[in-house]
Amino acid sequence: MSFSDFPFKAVLFDIDNTILDFDACVKETLKKGFEDFHLPAYEPWMFGVFTQINNALWARLERKEITRTDLFARRFPSIFDVLHIEADAAAFERYFRQQLYNSSIPIDGAEHLLSALSGRTQLGVASNGPYAQQMHRLEAAGFTRFFTYFFISEQVGYSKPDSRFFDCCISAISQHEETPVLPGQILMIGDSLTSDMDGGIAAHFSTCYFDRHKTGAKGRAVDYQITALSELESILR
Repeated sequence: MSFSDFPFKAVLFDIDNTILDFDACVKETLKKGFEDFHLPAYEPWMFGVFTQINNALWARLERKEITRTDLFARRFPSIFDVLHIEADAAAFERYFRQQLYNSSIPIDGAEHLLSALSGRTQLGVASNGPYAQQMHRLEAAGFTRFFTYFFISEQVGYSKPDSRFFDCCISAISQHEETPVLPGQILMIGDSLTSDMDGGIAAHFSTCYFDRHKTGAKGRAVDYQITALSELESILR
């Protein structure tokens, strides 16, 4: 593709379920963890229970109703309660986070897209999560070489969709440019309608919703909507 007239000063990617496959990690970890902890056999429908509870907790974190510590303390007690499993939920939470720390399963097309964009615009990640964990996963996937910016909530001090997270992004990117960068010159790509799209829209970033499950943008005024990363190459051609 030609990037001679590339419209963005920077492109920011969410990490989980945008360039690294969080869902695949969860499924593998639950299956193996249930075996290692001698719990009832993992069944595919249990992933839905995890997703519903995990997403609800992260939504509460985004609204500043709970802390990250609260989220970790509540996640597997709630999941095991719904699954009627008696186990050491705190120990399983520690196991789960260790497995996630070492997980680096790429989303289909991620490496190809990052390679195609690299050198044609500044690339960055914009992620809610522990800094060491997210950096380790990117390094394990071989992705850190593509990025100039690493905006990760634990280090930034704010989480998406907080406007201050996006303000930090603009400020850092502008320092590398001769003139201040306008918000619309930054493209935010992510799978979350709340943290990525709502946050990006409120900050006046350009936005691209990665709608892997084809659920729709649900009324959000996103600039682009894709169901596979390969579609972004055609959009930006």
